[in-house]
This record gives sequence, C-alpha cells and structure tokens, in this order.
Amino acid sequence: MEKQLANQLLNIFWTGLCFTPVVWYWYKQGLEIWWYIFVVIAVLVAFLPKKIIEKLGFFQHRRQYEKWGVKFIQRFAQNGRWANQFNKSSRVIKNVRQAQQYLTTIAMYERFHWMCFVFFTLSFIHAFTQGEILLGFLMLLANIPYNLASLLLQQYNKLRIMKFAK
Repeated sequence: MEKQLANQLLNIFWTGLCFTPVVWYWYKQGLEIWWYIFVVIAVLVAFLPKKIIEKLGFFQHRRQYEKWGVKFIQRFAQNGRWANQFNKSSRVIKNVRQAQQYLTTIAMYERFHWMCFVFFTLSFIHAFTQGEILLGFLMLLANIPYNLASLLLQQYNKLRIMKFAK
C-alpha cells in the first residue's frame, strides 16, 4: 500500500466516524437558523489572525504534549507513523525550506480543526439543550479524537518543526 492511499484511508475513516453523529443530528434537526449561525461562527474562527491562533496553543513545551499522549495519537493520524511506514523517505524534512512549507500545512490543518472543534462543540451543546442527550454525547466524544487530538498533534508538530527551522 502506498502512503498516499494509507493517508486517504485514515482520512475517510476518521472523518466518517466523527462526522456521523454531527451530520445525523443536523439531518434530524433540520438546517434551522442555529445551524447557519454555528457554521458562520466556526468559519470566522478559521479566519482569526495568526497571533490569536497561536495564543490558542495548549502548551509551550513538547514534553507537555507528550504527557497528554501525542505520540500515541501520531500512530493513527494522517502522515503519522502508520502511514509513514509505507514510504519512509517521505517523512524526513531535509532543509529549512521544507520545514517552512510544512509549518504552512500545519497552520492550515490547525485552523481546520479549530473550525470543526467550534462547530462540534456548538452542535453538542445545542443537542443537549434540545434533549438529544445521546447524539450530544456522541458529538462530544467525536470531538475528542477528531479535533482535540488533532489540535494537540498539530501544535506538537509545530513546536518540533519550529525548533528545526531555527
């Protein structure tokens, strides 16, 4: 299997698994005004200035991320350890230019997951207020691996790459 295929399989798996309760909730609920408001808020989060996004970092040091299990998360993430075993040479950053390019990619992923985190959070709160406890709980659970874990991983990778880029 090629690394690109492994990455796509991971992407399909995690997106399908974690978006299912959110999509199911809004399908049942209908695209009411709150859905549109939550989408707008989430998209606005994705366009926050870089300085604000950087202040949303959870920790200052790599070791703190490692204590929260980021190395375990790496195994099952896109471009992570499982996917990299199919093409070991593609995972090495060889120079500062490649590091800067990868930091741009990380920034894009981080913004995407902040946007999804906000939308999932607003959605599960809405579900709880509507008495949809099971779907609200499933959305809360989905938010952890899909967005919170991804944010931890992106921020950890950013610290690692920034150290190399300097």
